[in-house]
Amino acid sequence: MTTAEVEVLVRDVIVHFGLPFTVVSVIGSPIRWNVQVRGDGTSRIVSFAVAGVRSAAIRAAVQEQLEAEL
Repeated sequence: MTTAEVEVLVRDVIVHFGLPFTVVSVIGSPIRWNVQVRGDGTSRIVSFAVAGVRSAAIRAAVQEQLEAEL
C-alpha cells in the first residue's frame, strides 16, 4: 500500500464509524505506518503506529486504535 492509500483508509474508518478525528499525517516505514490524527474541535494530537501490508489488517488496527482514544 502507498502512503496515500493508507491515508484514505484512515479517513474512511473515521467517516464510517463517525469518529471525532481528522487525519494530520500518515508516514510509512519498512515495518509500520505512523499515523497522527487530531481530535475534532481540539488541538489534541493522537499518534499511533499500525503494522501490516493488507488493507483489512491495517483498517482493523486503525479502528481499534481510534476507538481506544474515545
